[in-house]
Amino acid sequence: MEVDFFDALRSEVEREIMACIGCNDCLLACPLPEAKQVTIAQLNHAVLDEQIVSADVIDFVQACTQCQQCVPVCPADLHRADIVLYNKLKVEDVAADHEMPLQVGPNITGSGWSLDALATHVAAFPLFAGVEPAVLRRMLQSATLRHLEPHEVLVHEGEFHERLFVVLDGSVEQTTSSTTSDRTRILLLGPGSFHGELAVMGNQEETYTITCVLPATVLEFPKATVYRLMRESPAFDRTMEDLYQRRAIWTHARTSPLLAALPEDAVEGLLSNATFKVLKPGAVVFREGDRPGDLYLVRTGFLRVARRFGSDERVLQYFREGDVFGAVSLLFGQLQSATVSANTRAEVVVIPGPAVAALLERSPELRKTLIAEATKAEETILQLGSAPRPDPKDRATSMMMSLEGLVDAGVMQGHEVLMIDTAICTDCNNCVDACGRRHGYSRIERAGLQLGNMLFPSACRHCEDPVCLLCSVNGIVREPDGEIRIVPDNCIGCGACAERCPYDNIQMHELVEQEEGFFSKLLHRKDESSAEDQLAQKIAVKCDLCAGYDYYACVHACPVGAAMRVDPVEVFGRTDLLIGLEMKKAGA
Repeated sequence: MEVDFFDALRSEVEREIMACIGCNDCLLACPLPEAKQVTIAQLNHAVLDEQIVSADVIDFVQACTQCQQCVPVCPADLHRADIVLYNKLKVEDVAADHEMPLQVGPNITGSGWSLDALATHVAAFPLFAGVEPAVLRRMLQSATLRHLEPHEVLVHEGEFHERLFVVLDGSVEQTTSSTTSDRTRILLLGPGSFHGELAVMGNQEETYTITCVLPATVLEFPKATVYRLMRESPAFDRTMEDLYQRRAIWTHARTSPLLAALPEDAVEGLLSNATFKVLKPGAVVFREGDRPGDLYLVRTGFLRVARRFGSDERVLQYFREGDVFGAVSLLFGQLQSATVSANTRAEVVVIPGPAVAALLERSPELRKTLIAEATKAEETILQLGSAPRPDPKDRATSMMMSLEGLVDAGVMQGHEVLMIDTAICTDCNNCVDACGRRHGYSRIERAGLQLGNMLFPSACRHCEDPVCLLCSVNGIVREPDGEIRIVPDNCIGCGACAERCPYDNIQMHELVEQEEGFFSKLLHRKDESSAEDQLAQKIAVKCDLCAGYDYYACVHACPVGAAMRVDPVEVFGRTDLLIGLEMKKAGA
């Protein structure tokens, strides 16, 4: 039975306020200045009030970003963020009806839409079928209305934006680049249409350019709001998951080498039976010795391929975007020759084995084409079918072990990763010092994972699937070109992004270190400020690829050219993830 989000939240919150010991640790940990104006007693009492009237409580809960910094400090092991969220919902529910602002270029004007009228209008769109009007009304309070004129571009193909667009009136078109300079129209989007679920849920670059055709009003939901709506409305959650899976499958068809080699009718037949899976790190797709199953297309992420040699397990290769696996077992009726598991978050398109068999039965001539294309990515497994137990001293094995560490540490997910050639590095530390001079404190550390002569220092990876970005105040954002940066004016110092980073590449610094000069620091007495003040002064810090500058400070300062920015996949070539015999041959 489906549990109502609000009923479950209310029950949990009422239990927690009875268990609260009133120690105030949660408010001391809160980075918001509004936290100084409220007490635990006020927040707990507001839970029981039918309507919250305290201006201080209203200001605090409206400012709350659900950063969760209050959670780990609670000595009673309570989830204080849920209590604030419950009060936040109550405040949003009674927010007065008002005219929604409209963004026209850089200017803000009245839209003519009231909050209530817009909620009623949008609730009729198929995208929001089954969503309670009150839930939708709350979400609209964090959405943006934008006016577009003909030929104005909403988002460019190849950029990152992570917003869900809903067309209220007018029309926009989806276009994609072609082999010529012209653009190909894919779809015309009118009132009620939407776009952006792939960018929001898949953390991927935009596959189309969206251009206004007729004067249009577009409703924009930021990523944090979309995820909140999915959490609070099971109907919307099901809709978004279904849309994402179906569009992800068909979008992948445009780039898959396997599908590109098949006739269009064959592709349609396979995809109509396909399913979509999102794998968490460590999830096993199939194990060595399993019976033949399905055909898998990797859409995003890295998957680890390993075989057992006696009591040891050896990593043979990694599958990544565009690879196909499961074909050898399926097409030749063999048991699975290796264990495949997700090394990172990964998305795979699963084509059922019976669908492939049915296709080959109808079109036997496709067997050679399918076998040739589908077994390319599994070539290393076939080559190592009778390989002896690997010697740890073997160069290929040692290289594979090092590469496995780089994949595990997220280096392979980056696009512009800092790399230092230690064979020529003079240990002058100029790269770290130059970063400190430019930014006020160094954002890199000359230590990290090493592969041969290549050192990958601890610095932001600018990942393809950044988990740090779910910030409701846009304190950390991804630029259209994919670079991830901190927005100092928005950052409230909550530290949520630093906690989410799996590679510990975001640090929290006190603003005083950046803003005060040398003599000011000497005169500054930290004991004169309270613990709350010091917490409020912190800001998230990470490498932003020297955004706004013409060159990388760390690279430019290296006197011997040892420091460089690289794309790891390009550095290691396409064989970077097909290691083993090929690596040994390359070094022979």
